Formats: sequence, C-alpha cells, structure tokens
Amino acid sequence: MSHHQAPDHEPQEWDVHTGGGVIRAVSPAPRETWAQVLASDPGAMAFHLPQWLDCICGVRGWQDASRLYRTAEGRELVLPMVRRPGWLRAMSLQSSFPPGWGTGGILASGGVRPHEVDMVLADLAADRALRTSVRPAFTAAHAWPAGAPGVVTVPRTVHVLDLDGGMDALWSQRWSAKERRGLRSSERKAEQAGLVIERGHSPELVAAFYDVYLRWLDRRARERHLPPAVVRSRGKRAEPLAKFQAVAASLPGTCRILVARLDGEPVASTISLMHGSICIYWRGSSDKRTAAPLRANQFLLLRAIEEACDAGCRYFEMGESGGVASLERFKASLGGRVTPLTEYRLERLPLTLLQDQLGRISRAADARLGNQQS
Repeated sequence: MSHHQAPDHEPQEWDVHTGGGVIRAVSPAPRETWAQVLASDPGAMAFHLPQWLDCICGVRGWQDASRLYRTAEGRELVLPMVRRPGWLRAMSLQSSFPPGWGTGGILASGGVRPHEVDMVLADLAADRALRTSVRPAFTAAHAWPAGAPGVVTVPRTVHVLDLDGGMDALWSQRWSAKERRGLRSSERKAEQAGLVIERGHSPELVAAFYDVYLRWLDRRARERHLPPAVVRSRGKRAEPLAKFQAVAASLPGTCRILVARLDGEPVASTISLMHGSICIYWRGSSDKRTAAPLRANQFLLLRAIEEACDAGCRYFEMGESGGVASLERFKASLGGRVTPLTEYRLERLPLTLLQDQLGRISRAADARLGNQQS
C-alpha cells in the first residue's frame, strides 16, 4: 500500500496573465484535485499518478513541483512535475519527467486543449528555474505545438500497439502473417523448452528482474569491449534497484512483473505499468545466451499484451528505443507503430547544446576504451 508524501515546501499560489485572461496556479497540486482530474482524462497513464511522482522524489531526491491551474473557463489542469533543488532557484532544474521516469505533460478533463498548453508554457517560461523540461505522453501530443518561441524542442518517438478489438483483432487483423508466424514460433519454443512464467509485484520478482538486468549489463560490456565493473556501475546508477522496489511497492495494482524461468533460473523479465486505457511496456531485459534461442522476450511481451487486452486497455505503449535499431525491430515485430513525440525545454542557458557535446565526448571515450580492451 502506498503512502503519499507530504509536500517538501508550503503550497504557493500565483496568477498567470495570458491573452485569454488570468488563471490561478497552485504548487504543489492538491492531491484530491489531482486525483479528480486524472480520473477525467482519457489519456492518463501510470506515469501521471501522484504515487509515481512520489517514487521519483523518494528514490532520486527530487521535490514535488506539480502545478494545478484553474482557468477562466472553470477548467482544472494538472502538470505533474518534479524539481531538482538548487542552492538558488535560478540554478534549479524542473522536469515532467526526468530521464528514465517516463512521460509527463498536462492532465485535463477530456484531455488538454492547445490554448491551455500555450497558457502553461507561458507560465513555465516566466519561471526562474535554470531549465524546465516537459515530455508529454503520446495521447496528448496532438495538443502540443510543433514549436514555440524560446523553447528548445527535441524530437522523440515511441512504439504504440493499438489494442482495439482485443487479441482476436490483433491475431486476425493487426498482425501481419510474418508477425503471426514469429509469435507462434516463440510460443512453441518456450513451451517445448519448459519455460515457466511468474507474475506479480513481489520483492522476489523485483530481485529476479534486477538479476537479469545485471547480466544484461555484463553482456553489453563484453560486446563493447568495456570493463564490466564500469558498465555495471553506470547501469546501477542509471537504474538503481531501489527504483524498481519503490514502484512495485507503491503501485501494486499498476506494476506487473513477468519473469521467465528455465530450470528455476530467471532468463528474461518485463515490467508493465497498467492504468486506465493504457498499458506501458516500461522495462525488459534478458540473458541473451539462454533467452534468444527460445525467443523468450517475444513470448513474455505477448503475455503482457494479453494481460492488457484482458484488462480492457486500448493501447500498449512500448516506450522509446533510443535509436537502437534492433530494439525498434523487436517492437515492430509485435505490431508497435512509430508514434512521434516532442520534448519541450525552456532553458536560461544552452544546456541541451552542452549535453549533446558531452554525449559525443563520452561516446568517443567509450570507443577509445573499448579499443584498448580488445
């Protein structure tokens, strides 16, 4: 059972002056109102739950910076957001949401409207934070502008599978003959090998998932000719065990872990997040040596899709692939269709440009280190 955190600071209220009049803003957003708006937005996802924000704050040390807006039309909007506290407000970072924690964006009854997005962006632009980033979910992408003055836009994509009609429609209409053959093959191979699937959100399943993740890191180190200790350290820092423990404990009805075992040993695992009409394929990893010949990844994801259909979900969102071609092909083999998104960054300094440069330096360093190790 989850417990919602008390705000890190006293709520603040202010007026936002827009071309359409004055709207009232409150931060952090009152949880009762947040829950009401969440329930009335058909595009709401697990990432938009207040408990999700609490996990980010508890694991990573961010603060609740969510905002409630009351418009002149009488509508209420909620922007789930966290802040990385800085010694000065002008040095703080705000995000909806940080990397590795999914998409954020604005919640509203019936979905957010374009002019409401403009009002929120105007308010965020007036904030003194060093950078505020917002990455809306695919369900709200249509309401967000292609660009805005003073806003850095970063194009992104996710793969989304349409579940309309359930499994019958997927098998008979949405999956191609090639995709059907691949999925049937994965089922046969898994069943013949005696692959056993465990479901739930227990600490034991979290531990099994993380064990597979660490072995995946070790394989990645070997493939890139990098020191395993370095890759493991980076991987644990990016994806700490505490992150998955917090999500499973705080969102027991939302977090769905599937672990595939062969002779008692976990060889593949996925974590899905189910809320409302949307199921999110959040994380997945495998021990390639054992899982690949059995097509265990496909088998597990097929089971996750079946669970989403049984729960009445309308979409299965497979997340970003980071430009990894093999991962994109894997998602496409399950019927995922590329869906464009945009991340919006309001920066007082050119942080995105600096990050891009540091990323290139880091990749070049890894390449040199890999060459030395080979």
